[in-house]
Amino acid sequence: MLYRIKQKLRKIVPYSFILLTHKLRVILAVLMYSSPKRKIRIIGVAGTKGKTTTTNMIAKVLEEGGYKVAMLSTANFQIGERKWLNDRKLTSTTSFYLQKFLKKAVKEKCDYAIVEISSHGLVQFRHWGVKYKTVVLTNMMSDHLDYHKTYENYKNSHNALMTKDLENIIINYDDEDLRSFLNFEGPKKYVFSLKGCKKIENAKLIKAEDIVSKKQGLDFSVKTDKGKMPVQLPLIGEFNVYNSLAATAVGLAENVKPFAIKKALELIKNIPGRLEKIQEGQDFEIIVDYAHSPDSLKNVYEAVKPTVQKRMIAVLGGTGDRDKTYRAKGGELADKYADIVIITNEDPYSEDPEEIINQVVTGVKNKISEKTFFRISDRKEAIQKAINIAQTGDLIIITGKGAEQFMVCGEEKILWDDREITREALKNRI
Repeated sequence: MLYRIKQKLRKIVPYSFILLTHKLRVILAVLMYSSPKRKIRIIGVAGTKGKTTTTNMIAKVLEEGGYKVAMLSTANFQIGERKWLNDRKLTSTTSFYLQKFLKKAVKEKCDYAIVEISSHGLVQFRHWGVKYKTVVLTNMMSDHLDYHKTYENYKNSHNALMTKDLENIIINYDDEDLRSFLNFEGPKKYVFSLKGCKKIENAKLIKAEDIVSKKQGLDFSVKTDKGKMPVQLPLIGEFNVYNSLAATAVGLAENVKPFAIKKALELIKNIPGRLEKIQEGQDFEIIVDYAHSPDSLKNVYEAVKPTVQKRMIAVLGGTGDRDKTYRAKGGELADKYADIVIITNEDPYSEDPEEIINQVVTGVKNKISEKTFFRISDRKEAIQKAINIAQTGDLIIITGKGAEQFMVCGEEKILWDDREITREALKNRI
């Protein structure tokens, strides 16, 4: 009922008034939890893709540098030694949660807090009053246009991070749309690249060279003004080279020694719900990933496809109350890369789950047969089906939710974890 009331109010109340209520809430949160004596360096990670992995990598780099860290990401949270999964189902938590979290991090004597930032959170002032010292922009693509309406609005929302408190800005130089952020005066500039660009004026360059993809990960060299450093990253996907460079740049900006950065990157075995492998002794592979937009699905499918020995089985759905154009495109990508496609429910929110599935199915053209295509509305049954039909050497890729702890159906918030559902399905395998 409360959800429906909110939806109706959004249609009749001027958006400027809604934003005002957000601003008033964050001011109250800052007054309740902030402190002028707060001593902690805060790092923000924004952009379209790769934020969660980059945030986790930065946390590891700083830890290996000898610092105590706190972290907020879409997938997981951390304060010192205590780590737990994100149970808020938000990339940017509410302003009250964020301010309370930072206060707790200070109380626990953390040196750093690394915060993943969403464009929604920036527009809604959730980060107002947070003094970011270093900001990373991973990349910039058309995203959340159902909310921002235009790409320019989406991109410009990130201008809110360019404050007088900012000391370092780190951007992906291979993304031309991010280069304009180098025009902001004040902070030191760091750029990272895979495309062999030369020296950038007024910015420190961090490059990846000699990239070799292997089934177990990626080998590459990181080149900086301090020299060349070989890295053996235990993660697949070229996008994880970008994430590693971003984390390296933060380490260098925060005076972490190169050998500590290298050690940190080579210790990262997985990120919760990000190309996370589920291994319970089966003779086929299972990977769970958060990817749900076309760009992310394409990146994930292209990353795992070369590692498949026999068949690739894709389990996917579509998210409700989000960009509807994503749905058919998701089906089309699964149709292109996978040998077997299973379309199921994901997070319908206020929409009809069956209608969302219908829209995903429209993208599937070539796999429509009783042996290569299955429509199974119950996500638990869909995952079980994938596991039941898997054979030695196959790879199952389950996308859409990653390590999320809930599924939202209408007004009901159902406890859910794709990884645990998968482990249970393995035990029940026929």
